[in-house]
Amino acid sequence: MTAFLSSLLFALVLSSLGGFDLNAFMNLYYLNLMIVIIYGVITSFFSDWLSRQISKKAYTREIFSFLFHCLFGFVLQILSLVSAISFFIVDRLLAKVKIGWLSVIIAFVIVVLVFILMMNR
Repeated sequence: MTAFLSSLLFALVLSSLGGFDLNAFMNLYYLNLMIVIIYGVITSFFSDWLSRQISKKAYTREIFSFLFHCLFGFVLQILSLVSAISFFIVDRLLAKVKIGWLSVIIAFVIVVLVFILMMNR
């Protein structure tokens, strides 16, 4: 769910900078979503695991996790750093909310259906 929402936030912000363009939004969203699902989720798990190994204190652990998210995000340059930061923020906000697998499956189906509909335009 974090990947879906953080990619949505990332695409909304970037596609709105010069005036909202639906085509740019859709392209940014799906490109970012694919990268986040393949690269971002794995590095996020690793960042959180590594930060737990370094510190047992919650506050320090969150700082290290944020820094690792930024480090792994910056590997693909500044835009991916913005995506990594939005992923981190959305992930921490969603951690406070209980989300079941049904919500994730529904979000995935909606993303796929919108993608199919947009391809046929």
